[in-house]
Amino acid sequence: MQRKFHAVIAILGASLTGSAMAQSDVTLYGIVDQSVRYTTNADSSNNSSVQLLNGAITNSRWGIKGDEDLGGGLKAVFRLESGFEPETGKLDQGGSLFGRYAYVGLSGRLGTVTLGRQGTEAFNLFGEFDPLTVGNYTANSWPFFMTVGRISNAATYAGNFGGLHVGATYGFGQQPGSLSQNSNWSVRTSYDMGTLSVGGTYQQARDLSNNVQRMWGLGAHYGIGPATLYLGYMGGSDATGFVDSSLNDPTRTVTTGSFTANAHRDMTVFTGAMYQVNPALAITGAFYYDDMKNVNGFSGNGGKRCTGVLLAEYSLSKRTQVYGTVDYNRVTGGAYTELPGNDNQTGVAVGIRHSF
Repeated sequence: MQRKFHAVIAILGASLTGSAMAQSDVTLYGIVDQSVRYTTNADSSNNSSVQLLNGAITNSRWGIKGDEDLGGGLKAVFRLESGFEPETGKLDQGGSLFGRYAYVGLSGRLGTVTLGRQGTEAFNLFGEFDPLTVGNYTANSWPFFMTVGRISNAATYAGNFGGLHVGATYGFGQQPGSLSQNSNWSVRTSYDMGTLSVGGTYQQARDLSNNVQRMWGLGAHYGIGPATLYLGYMGGSDATGFVDSSLNDPTRTVTTGSFTANAHRDMTVFTGAMYQVNPALAITGAFYYDDMKNVNGFSGNGGKRCTGVLLAEYSLSKRTQVYGTVDYNRVTGGAYTELPGNDNQTGVAVGIRHSF
């Protein structure tokens, strides 16, 4: 799926000494994913829309990653990855050049330590245990706003020991005189036992006022022949307002209460299955359900959201796939602010994805 090129890089001093040389391995990679999507109840007047959008499941991106053998089982590693909108050519992640990942570190027998912009451990874990590997539309990826996603100014450790996988990330708040303001820390662990994998995570994030958003979760997947079954749970408590502000439809004018007095709470469960019909065709189904409390910072303002997604992907080659997807969302109670009009929305999309 990726085209590699190798280059021998001479250290600057080699021009003087004629001896200092190092071997580096660099990979240029990416995905260009474009879809045409039809959506019902797409605005406050419940009009439908037809749009050309980024991919339904995989966001378009390009990146460069590599490593250098330092000897003794130690390597230097780096990764720079940029998200973009192929329909316009604009950068994602607020216009950052490398808004998805930008880090450098060292990797050895005891694990890997990296510094820079990276995913939280909760995001890393559920990227493995979600049937859709975290979808790209808000209509199919909304539970994962609880994980915060990616953070800047982060130090991460990751270790793999047989079937055991562990990770820990600390995001520096960068605030003079305070180690807690705007900080983030998270841990994860998972274990593989044949075709069964199970894992768990805990995360805590603070805003500039030291209000806290917490999330925790468990996940599992199990392979049976050509099928893989998924099951997961995500819980959260948010006194920062981040989850509500991320999920409220941007076209709505939403009044908020006190998040510090009435922290938003989530109890989310999800399940799904992927079936490899043949080497070219894969079908995935996923279902997500969230029971919310104190929506938008108001005590007793509860709500529910449920989502069903069906995805069919067909490989034209090792690098190119075409796909179709259908998703249905329904909200009740205080969760009505997450959709622009009626309490339900249906989306249908077809697309093409090319990896390099």
